[in-house]
Amino acid sequence: MNINTLSTHAVEHKSGSLPIALYPNAMRREADGRQTFFAKPVGRTRLSMEDIATDMIVAGVNNGMSAEQIVEIWNNINSAILDRVSNSCSVDGGLGIYSPKIAGTFETENDTFSSERHSIDMAFRSSKSVKSHLAELDVVIRQGNCAKPQIADVHDLESGGSDCLTRGGFLEITGSNLAIKGSDESVGLYFMNVDDETKSVKLEEGKMGTNSSSRLACVVPTTLADGTYQIKVVTQFVKSKTARKEPLSFVFDKRLTAGNATA
Repeated sequence: MNINTLSTHAVEHKSGSLPIALYPNAMRREADGRQTFFAKPVGRTRLSMEDIATDMIVAGVNNGMSAEQIVEIWNNINSAILDRVSNSCSVDGGLGIYSPKIAGTFETENDTFSSERHSIDMAFRSSKSVKSHLAELDVVIRQGNCAKPQIADVHDLESGGSDCLTRGGFLEITGSNLAIKGSDESVGLYFMNVDDETKSVKLEEGKMGTNSSSRLACVVPTTLADGTYQIKVVTQFVKSKTARKEPLSFVFDKRLTAGNATA
């Protein structure tokens, strides 16, 4: 209703458009090995009912009610919906249908509910009108969050695997926006020891064999202690001549075990 009441974001948002950013899908590739990507809407901020009430007042659809009155009615409606759902009803709220749901596995048909193994939640299924409205949005792929470095895969050439780090061996990292660039002292490729931060090792830009947006290659430091590590990239790289002022970082969620090459 009133896009001007929302907080500003570095990525331009326009009414009727949905900005999205694409990220490498580390868990899925095509049959020929090509990298696939998944999309996320470029978020702006989390709004409260007070913010929506303000939108209604600015748009003139508040029927003379104050923001406080709108929020009070909204809270009462939410309480009524929750009461009905708690009594095993499904409620069509216009935007979608609310209903109770149970999560967890039951061992037998005579099993009992246990709060340790099961949980109760509220499910929401969007309505046809909502789906129809959203289908009309113009989806725009922005740089926004996708300017952040993303690691898609790590490959240890010595072992031929992706779950270990061979000291003195060759390591290849693939993804997007990876190039280790920038003058900030934090910029570099990090081998972060999961259990002991003091054992983490950082490689500067000059230690990289290949240092491009889509691929990094380096020799695994021989100083890595035995243990479990995660790879982190910190860079001021952007796809332009001007470096980013604030460094961006990405931590690869997969854990790798450091060791020596086997004979």
